Amino acid sequence: MSILIINRFAHDRCQYEQWLKGLDEELLLLTSEEVMDSFPAKDYAYIESFPQFDINGKVELRAIELFARYQFHTIIAISERDVLRASHLRQRFGLQGQLPESAIHFRDKVIMKQIAQAHQLAVPHFESLSTNLDLIKFVERHGYPVVIKPIDGAGSQNIRVIDDPLALELVLESGIHRLAEVETFIAGDMYHVDGLVTEGEVAFISVSKYASGCLAYQSGGYNASYLISRDNPMFERLVTFTTCLLQVLDTPQHTAFHAELFHTPKDEIFLCEIASRTGGGRLDAYLEQAYGIHLTRAWVQAQCGIDLLEQVSSVMRMDQRVLTGDVLIPPKQGEFISGPSESPPSWVTEFRMLATPGQRYDHPKLSIDHIASFVVQGETEEEIEDRLTYIANWFEQSSYWK
Repeated sequence: MSILIINRFAHDRCQYEQWLKGLDEELLLLTSEEVMDSFPAKDYAYIESFPQFDINGKVELRAIELFARYQFHTIIAISERDVLRASHLRQRFGLQGQLPESAIHFRDKVIMKQIAQAHQLAVPHFESLSTNLDLIKFVERHGYPVVIKPIDGAGSQNIRVIDDPLALELVLESGIHRLAEVETFIAGDMYHVDGLVTEGEVAFISVSKYASGCLAYQSGGYNASYLISRDNPMFERLVTFTTCLLQVLDTPQHTAFHAELFHTPKDEIFLCEIASRTGGGRLDAYLEQAYGIHLTRAWVQAQCGIDLLEQVSSVMRMDQRVLTGDVLIPPKQGEFISGPSESPPSWVTEFRMLATPGQRYDHPKLSIDHIASFVVQGETEEEIEDRLTYIANWFEQSSYWK
């Protein structure tokens, strides 16, 4: 028996051979050449890397060849960019798991919002874009500001906010992105709701608040978010919205989910988007510190037949003792000279330094691009938000660029 893994992340984020140890399964890994060396090849029955992983059709070709040889029964793909790829392969081989119709519900932001709207879940005004005129007409109808994004994007990449006629002209000069949508800008706080569906049930769910906007990286800002307390009235409201959304979408029997929701000054909740995967950054780390659940590991194990329903559900019945959160520090354009020489405060439970002195960097392209990260703990939402701000400023003041 065997399991096919389609992967683009480095081994420190996805230790498949450890997570699936004891299943007596052969693991077949198709991965990006950038991360190939981080995996222990001896623990995999087959391992191969590919350049230009996003678009390389040899990944699918090799999967077909490996199925003829190994008859794998499960395909694992934890990246947003591999959701559709894996779903089409499952359909070809007649395997259980997320199939294309389900994958499209969680990847196509237009279809996603159409379904939500049809079931009385609030969404911004939105429209798919085929021509430049579509954008002009939308702005004429709804005014400024509006947001343009790829319908299948991830990591806030290629998102643009158009807030005046000059910004509109700049977008029109370069033309409309392939497969794009436009929607009205929703002002207010932004939250993300993360959890695990297993055996068709929402077994675990958490709510975090962004301490900085998802688009802060575009202006050099950091990306930070933190868990809110279950006693916070927003917790149940956001959980209810997300649970209702999962019920109307074609949600897989076993999936992680990462929903982003707006809360407006008028006390309204709007859908931004939802994905059938775990969130990025150090979400796994800070959820594990708070709840004892490594969400990506649990999701992978559930897809491979490991029964986690009672174990994971029991966490929701426990008292919440600590709040956690993370900060991702984006790169700057230039040469990185050095980072902090002193240790961070004791309430920083994880500090990862990824930048190398002497290496040159460019501006970040995704909201999760970072050269350093922190996980922090606190007893209250106010305390943890203050600590996230403090540690981001501490790193900024203690680092040097040329």
